[in-house]
Amino acid sequence: MTDAREFLREELLAIAAIVVPDQRAVVTHDPGPVNPGALFDGRAPATVASVTVETGRPSSPDPAAAVSAAAAALSSRGWTTEVAPEEDGHHRVSATLNGFDIAVHAWTTDWRITFTGQTPSP
Repeated sequence: MTDAREFLREELLAIAAIVVPDQRAVVTHDPGPVNPGALFDGRAPATVASVTVETGRPSSPDPAAAVSAAAAALSSRGWTTEVAPEEDGHHRVSATLNGFDIAVHAWTTDWRITFTGQTPSP
C-alpha cells in the first residue's frame, strides 16, 4: 500500500508542477491508507489511500486551460483521460491508470486547481 500511495502522491505533484510550473504545489490531504467500508459494517477488506494536491496561479487563473493542460500531461504519462464539459464554471478531467483514479477540478470563481487521487483496492 505504501508504494501505491507514494506513486499516486508523486504523480499528483508531477502533474500539478506541469500545469502550473511557476508555483509550488501543496499536499492538502493525505491521511494514509483507510478502509472506506469500515464506516458501514467494518468487514470490507479494501484499503485505499486518497491524496489531494492543490496549486494555482492567483494572478491569472484560467481554469479551462489548467484542466486542458492537466489532461494533456496525464495522457502523456500514460493515463486514460476524460474531460467533462464545463458546467456552471466547473472544469474537470478524470483519469485512470492500472486501477488508480485521479480527478482534477478548477472553477472560474477560484484560482486554485485541485488534483485528487485514489489508489486501487488490493
